[in-house]
Amino acid sequence: MFESAKTFLRSLRKSTQGNVMTLMGLSMVPLVGTVGLAVDGAQWITWKRELRSAADAGAIAGANSLKAGGDAAAVDTAVRKVLGYNNQRAYTINAIETPPTTGKFAGQKGMVRIVLSTKQKLPFSSMFLKTTPTISVEAVAQASSEVVNCMIALSNSGSALSITGSASVNMNCGLQSNSNFDATSSDTIKAGALSAVGTVNQGNSITSDTAINNGVAASADPFANLVSNPNQVCSNWPLISGNNNTLSPGCYKGIQIQANAKLTLNPGTYYLGEKGLSVGGNATVIGNGVTLVFTNTDSPFNSSKIGTFSAQGTSNLQLTAPSSGSYAGILIHQDSRTPLGTGTNGGFAVTGDSNSKFDGAIYAPSTRVTFTGNSGMTTDCLQIISQYIAFSGNTSVSNSCPSGRGVVSFTGDKFLRMRQ
Repeated sequence: MFESAKTFLRSLRKSTQGNVMTLMGLSMVPLVGTVGLAVDGAQWITWKRELRSAADAGAIAGANSLKAGGDAAAVDTAVRKVLGYNNQRAYTINAIETPPTTGKFAGQKGMVRIVLSTKQKLPFSSMFLKTTPTISVEAVAQASSEVVNCMIALSNSGSALSITGSASVNMNCGLQSNSNFDATSSDTIKAGALSAVGTVNQGNSITSDTAINNGVAASADPFANLVSNPNQVCSNWPLISGNNNTLSPGCYKGIQIQANAKLTLNPGTYYLGEKGLSVGGNATVIGNGVTLVFTNTDSPFNSSKIGTFSAQGTSNLQLTAPSSGSYAGILIHQDSRTPLGTGTNGGFAVTGDSNSKFDGAIYAPSTRVTFTGNSGMTTDCLQIISQYIAFSGNTSVSNSCPSGRGVVSFTGDKFLRMRQ
């Protein structure tokens, strides 16, 4: 009997059919495992997609409730109602929050955060796993009023827009940085929205009705194709003193206004070369329908000698942009070829007394605009587009653009948007 068994095993070892059967049996192990994992993966993706659809629908329903003026309780009711319709998979509601308490939108008003989870046994993996895996999804939707930006800092590095020191800003429009936003002033900051492609660094003085938007899309330059070259060589550099002075549009090497003088600018475009515009203390400048273009009027063009704007804090500036023409809505434009860092404080240092009026856009696309000191001005309709924008010192700037004025509208439609 024993010898017969030994003989059978020897023959089986030498048999080709036996080897094939053995190899086939061994190969079935990874094949079955691969197929089983593929089935589990497909099932997991399907379940997660179903859960994601339910979470997205719930978040949109909650945001829609906010848009209609609902409070947190109304949002919760709306979300649960919609989730009840999406019951193709059993799940647990882990969070319904407005505003979110965690994540990148934590504390942001107008946001609704939904977290759902489910535990489902997978067909193949459940034979080996002691615990059932958890599938979790998170959705965030936003309901807000679209606030059009009147201040856009174009730089994508650093904190392109800053409100620091004791600066006070009161805007009914949005302020956006295409990088980060430093809003740590010790005085009041009130605006339609403070937005940043990166992060808004919030201080303690931002009003509760100011929307904070992090991680937004970058804003484009609305005046990207504006031409600022006068194609003229200008040597005229008038010195203005006394009262009853008038200038007409044209090309100037610069305009210097002495202290206590008064100047009226006739409507039109003023090209100002390397001497720029200098306004002395207690001087008054009045210009309706004017655009001041700060450029270089030498031949050949010299980018290191582009004119700048300089005004004493006690000066009275009454300036309004034109409503038509190639410079419609633009009050001040600095040549886009200006190197960053040129001029006082690296660009435009804007000052004026409490009676000053700036109605229109300040456009300095390659440099910076700075409001500083005790300017205390009230701006009827001010927009700024620059690489960097800074409000500092004891500046107090307010904005209440009337309907139809300026380069943008200061009202917007309410919108719903998935944010995550």
